[in-house]
Amino acid sequence: MPHPARYLLFFLLFLLNHYGYSQEVSRSVFASNQGDRKWMVYQDNYRALYRVLFNEASEQLEKRSAYVSTLRTDREWIAYKEELKRKYGASLLKFRKTPLNPQITGRLEREKFIVEKIIFESHPGFYVTGCLFIPKKRQDPAPAILYCSGHSENGFRSETYQRSIINLTEKGFIVFAFDPVGQGERLQYPDETTGKSMIGGPTTEHSYAGIQTLLTGSSISDYFIWDGVRAIDFLATRKEVDMERIGITGRSGGGTQSALISAYDERILAAAPECYITTYKRLLQSIGPQDAEQNPYMAIKKGIDIPDLIHMHAPKPALIVTTTHDFFSQQGAREVLNEAKCSYNALGAANHIRFAEDMGGHQSTKKNREAVNVFFMEFLNLPGDPTDHEVDLFSEEELRVTASGQVNSSLGSKTIFDLNREYLTAGELTADSIRERVEETVGTRFDRKVTAAVYTGKFLAGEAEVEKYFLENDRNDYALPLYVIRKQEGGGKGLVVWNHPSGKDKLLEEPLLTLLLDNGNTVVSADLPGIGELHDPQFRGNGFVQGVPFNYTFLANLVGKSIPALQAEAIDLLMQFIGSSNCHFRSTVKAVGQGTMIPSLLHYALLKGNFEKIALLDPPPKGNYFVESKFYDPLQAFHVAPGSVGWYDWQDLSSFLPIEDFTRQD
Repeated sequence: MPHPARYLLFFLLFLLNHYGYSQEVSRSVFASNQGDRKWMVYQDNYRALYRVLFNEASEQLEKRSAYVSTLRTDREWIAYKEELKRKYGASLLKFRKTPLNPQITGRLEREKFIVEKIIFESHPGFYVTGCLFIPKKRQDPAPAILYCSGHSENGFRSETYQRSIINLTEKGFIVFAFDPVGQGERLQYPDETTGKSMIGGPTTEHSYAGIQTLLTGSSISDYFIWDGVRAIDFLATRKEVDMERIGITGRSGGGTQSALISAYDERILAAAPECYITTYKRLLQSIGPQDAEQNPYMAIKKGIDIPDLIHMHAPKPALIVTTTHDFFSQQGAREVLNEAKCSYNALGAANHIRFAEDMGGHQSTKKNREAVNVFFMEFLNLPGDPTDHEVDLFSEEELRVTASGQVNSSLGSKTIFDLNREYLTAGELTADSIRERVEETVGTRFDRKVTAAVYTGKFLAGEAEVEKYFLENDRNDYALPLYVIRKQEGGGKGLVVWNHPSGKDKLLEEPLLTLLLDNGNTVVSADLPGIGELHDPQFRGNGFVQGVPFNYTFLANLVGKSIPALQAEAIDLLMQFIGSSNCHFRSTVKAVGQGTMIPSLLHYALLKGNFEKIALLDPPPKGNYFVESKFYDPLQAFHVAPGSVGWYDWQDLSSFLPIEDFTRQD
C-alpha cells in the first residue's frame, strides 16, 4: 500500500475509534456515548433533590397566598392571626416557666450608663448570659429594648452590635443584650482547652444541635424563642423597666430572633428586625433555607410564611429594615411589606407598619440604625435625638459574664442536647397504627407516574453487562437514572433491587454483586435523589456540617417531608419501571438495603412495596442513637425522618417486613 493511503487508513481508523466506536463508554446515564456531552434538558438533573423540595414548597406557599388574598375585614384577619398563633406556638407548649434564678456577676460604669452582667436560667440548669445596659439619666420607669445578636462568635460583644446597643442606651433606653445558643458564652460544644467550638462557627453549632431537635419533632428555634420569652420575664423583675414599652431588634440572625420572638410574645410592643425579613418563596429561589433556628418545625406545611411573623405581631408597630445588597431577597422584603399593609390596614393601624432601606450589603448602616432609633423613640414614647454617634466600645473581656467565659465550664450548664432528651416524648406503635404514623411523619407522596423509560446505552463491567436508562415522570421534576445489571449471557433466576449509598456506579465494585449475578440474578439499581448522578456537588448552604448538606433537611422539614420520603418516592418510580408491560422482568422481586439507603427502602416497603425478601447490609444506628449521642454521625442523621425519633426507627419498620439475608443463600 502506498504511504499516503496507509496514513489515510490510520487516520480514518483513529476517527472511527475516537468518535464512533470507542470502547470507553461513559457510565453516566445522561452522557452521550460518543463523548462527555449530556442530554441538554437533563444537564442540571443533579439538582433533583432541591428541585423537588422547592416545587413542594411552592405548591404549599401558593395555597397559603391564595387564602391570604381573600382576607379583607378586621374579623377575618383577627381569626387568621389566632389560628396562626395556635399553630406557631404548639411546639412551645412543652415548656414551662420555672424560676429564673437571676444572678448579677459584675458591674461596669461609664459616664452615661452602667452595665450589669446577668445570668438567668431559661430552663432549669440551662443558663443564659447577657448584659443589662442601664442609662443613668432615664425615665422612671423607662422603656426597654431586647437586643438579639446575629451570627457572631462573641455574641452581642461584636463591634457592630455594641455600636447599636450603646447608642440606644445613651438615648435613654434600657437595653438587655443576651447571647444566643451556640454563641458568646453559650457554646454547646466547647473545647475547654481552646475556648472555641469543637463543631464550628455559630451556624454549625446551631445546625448540629438543631438536627437532633428536628429528629425528635421539634426545632431549635423553639429554644431561641423561649430564651427571648424568659429574657422579657427577667426585664419584668426590674423596677426600672416599663413593661408597657418593650421593644426588640437585632440584625441578621438577630433579625430572625426578633421576628420569631415578637410573633410569639404579646408583651413586645415594637419590633424592628433587621436584614432578615423576606418571603420563603424568594428565600428558596435565591440563597435557600438557612441554618437550623430559621426553620420552625414544618412551618410551610402548617401554612406559615415569613410575612406571618409580622401578621402575628400586628397591629403593634413593626419596622422592616433591609439593605439593597443583602443576601436576603430585597424583593421578598417588599412583598412582605405589601402583604403586611393588608392586615395593618384592616386592623386600623396603617401607620404602624414601616420600612427602612439603605445602600449596603448584609450590614447595619448608619442610616438604618437611625431609622431604628426614630422608630423606637416614636412608638416607645421616648423623644430625643436619633443621630447615631460614635461610641467607645468595650473589649470582649470586659463584657464577659462568667468566670471562665463559658456557661458549661463555669456553671455546668445543660445544653440543647440535654434539653432535647428531657423534652422527648416517646410513643408506642402497633401493627394497626404504624402505617398511619409513618405516613404522617415521613411525608411520602407516591403520585409520580413513569411516562417513559429512556434507554441510553450499554457498557461492560467485568463479566457484567450494564444497560443504562433514565425514567421520566409526569411531574417533570427530575429524571431517575438507573442501571440494569446482568451477566452477559443473561439472567433470569430472580430480580434484585439494590440502591447503593454511594450510587449505582459504586455498586459495580461490590463483591456481593458478582455473587448475585453468578447465581443468575438481574440487579436493578438507581441513583436516588441526593446520590450519584442526582447529587449536587456544589450545594453547600450554611448548614453544611462535616460534608453533609443539612440545608436540604431544613427545607424538607419546612414542607413536612424528609430525605427518606423523597428517596422512597424514587424507589416507587423504579418499581413502576420493573412492573411495566414493556419490561422483560417477570420474576418476584427481592431487595437489598445497604447503609444509609436502608431507611428509604424500608419506608417504601412498608407503605407501598411488595418484596419477597429484603436483605440488610451495614445497618445504620438505631433512632435513640441521635438522642443519646451528643456527637453523632451527620451522614446517618441526614437519612432519618424529622419527628421519627421517639416513635420508630428502621428496626421497628423491619419487624413488619420480610427481612432475610438471601444474599448468602442463593
